[in-house]
Amino acid sequence: MLVQGLTYPYLGDTPCSRLYMYGYTFRLVKGDRYIAVFKGTCVETRRYFIIRDHLANHRVLEGQQPVHAAIPVTWSDWADDWLLRREAEKWVRGGTRTA
Repeated sequence: MLVQGLTYPYLGDTPCSRLYMYGYTFRLVKGDRYIAVFKGTCVETRRYFIIRDHLANHRVLEGQQPVHAAIPVTWSDWADDWLLRREAEKWVRGGTRTA
């Protein structure tokens, strides 16, 4: 799925936040207008800074992964993990639909 306003930072040269919940990866890249949703635990780039890691016994998907959905961003701070979590939980409650 190609979405205008959604970065594909496979090189790891753009800062982003990730949230692993409910069997999905939610990723917000600095400057994007959407949160990318991937199925499974996905890291497209190298892992540099992890605040809390609960990935034990999970298969981690590396490299390019297909985007499952795109959630519109309603704020401008890509590093606001509380808002990222809120939007992910709202999306999951809405039925985990594709964009």
